[in-house]
Amino acid sequence: MKESIFKKVQHLLKVFVSRKKMGVNVNGYLPDPDKILAENGYDYEILRDLTRDGHLSAAITQRKMQVMQMGWEITYNDEKIKNEVLEITQNLDLQKIESQLLDCILYGFEVAEVQYKKMNGKIVPVELEEKPQEWFIYDKENILRLRARAGNYYIFEEGEKLPEYKFIITRNNPKYINPYGEKLLSKCYWPVIFKRAAIEYWQLMAEKFGTPYFLARYPSTFTDAQIDELVDKLTEITENNVAAFRDDIPIEFKESMKYEVGGLFSNIITHYNSEISKVILTETLTLDIGKVGSYKAAATHREMLEFMGIRDKKLIEKSLNTLFNYYVKVNYGLDAGPRIKLTKKESVIDESVQRDKTLYDMGIRFSEEYYRKRYNLTDNDFKKIEN
Repeated sequence: MKESIFKKVQHLLKVFVSRKKMGVNVNGYLPDPDKILAENGYDYEILRDLTRDGHLSAAITQRKMQVMQMGWEITYNDEKIKNEVLEITQNLDLQKIESQLLDCILYGFEVAEVQYKKMNGKIVPVELEEKPQEWFIYDKENILRLRARAGNYYIFEEGEKLPEYKFIITRNNPKYINPYGEKLLSKCYWPVIFKRAAIEYWQLMAEKFGTPYFLARYPSTFTDAQIDELVDKLTEITENNVAAFRDDIPIEFKESMKYEVGGLFSNIITHYNSEISKVILTETLTLDIGKVGSYKAAATHREMLEFMGIRDKKLIEKSLNTLFNYYVKVNYGLDAGPRIKLTKKESVIDESVQRDKTLYDMGIRFSEEYYRKRYNLTDNDFKKIEN
């Protein structure tokens, strides 16, 4: 009976709709569907250059700090392996690693190569080194591979298979049609470009019309040579603050207009800064309060930013847990390693300290094992004091 039911559901174990079935020709690789990259020869420098924008850089930093300010804790049922992973994590530069992995939000995906060392008879991860996105390509099975090259050019073909347990891949909203992930920098491309153009033109207008200038009126009988000489003398006033004129040529000192000539440009730049904030932070008030706004609205925006931090921390947790899986697989042959959980520092440290101090004052004493688990401590962190 069981066998007949199993035969009826055999189709559940197979892919029904595939690229091959639908006649999609991918030639062994999947092109990145991002239009900004495609129009610029898939050169990621076109996106990296955007981060020179001050407002965009501030927005990126603010979003990353939602995760980078968090504390962390390790859980696992095997105490020996847990302490090993705890020590590995403490020796990693987590601030650097988290910042690099969170770049997947900006570029769609982030590839980090794991650097190992042999220590105490084990293969131990000691560093995660980020690699440029343009070095990699997804094949028709949505598997990341090392991209082939011909001289100084990357080739659009299947590429070289990556070795096991060597790479950590972090992706932002990957999909079947786009395994490269969603690139927030692509959404910021035109706001940054238009903003730069507005600033450049504003600067030009400020130099041209924003400073006082001299106005001279000459007789209609002046020849071209006399006009040129007059202009040279006006220029001399600007450069040397002195010039000699005939007494029949009136000279006027004209100041720039009293109203704000650059108001239009300021509004344009403010608009594009707002668009950038919406893309990176999904809100505007935590980065740019402006002249209007309410405390309630700002609090709502901060709450939304915290939600983004909760979402982003899951990307980091997944990547670090993959690293721990590599460690236990290589060294112990196990499939699932310790789990890391990123939490707000104040909830892990401050609240715990206050609670533990209160309980201690009430006469309750905790074991060393409790302190290890609660505060991510190792045996080397304890020093026994003889009474």
